[in-house]
Amino acid sequence: MPYFDAASAAPLHPVARQALLAALDEGWADPARLYREGRRARLLLDAAREAAAEAVGCRPDELVFTSSGTTAVHAGIAGALSGRRRVGRHLAHSAVEHSSVLHAAAAHETDGGSVTEVPVDRSGAVDPAVYGDALRADTALACLQSANHEVGTEQPVAEVGALCAEAGVPLLVDAAQSLGWGPVPAGWSLLTASAHKWGGPAGVGLLAVRKGVRFAPR
Repeated sequence: MPYFDAASAAPLHPVARQALLAALDEGWADPARLYREGRRARLLLDAAREAAAEAVGCRPDELVFTSSGTTAVHAGIAGALSGRRRVGRHLAHSAVEHSSVLHAAAAHETDGGSVTEVPVDRSGAVDPAVYGDALRADTALACLQSANHEVGTEQPVAEVGALCAEAGVPLLVDAAQSLGWGPVPAGWSLLTASAHKWGGPAGVGLLAVRKGVRFAPR
């Protein structure tokens, strides 16, 4: 029977299952320790980070693992807003972002920040020019998903990323729905993803932060 809800979660891939079982057997120790088991766990962790970074298109030291894609989104938004607080407290995002982005934006607004929600057209896509108009001198962060999790619309990440770069605003891309099917277009400054969307284990999120982005982990 065909499975049509891979946008929500995909079955564990056989290679991912093999890697997970190996990690459970060989990587159970604290990777920060210097004894043999700890070093073995560290090697497995470093190998996983390098493989994930290659898939994302970033350096291994720009990527961290989180407990979920939602956690990655919240950590990315909070860290970028905190790191760029001197620039301003304005956040821009599309109207069709994942609920994790919308909830983070609502919390930011409750905390005294300002938020602009960029509308989309009938197909669910943003107009890059309209998105660019939403950027202000006090914009600390912009958010745009790479593909929609309900209707599958691909967003113009490269075009919006170019406008953000011109305005000096970092762009956070939620790539949970697309990273398993291909690389994310250039132009992002922060990227989040979730492994279980494309056959990885549940409970693994990814957060990539480009070098040079002002970021204050919270």
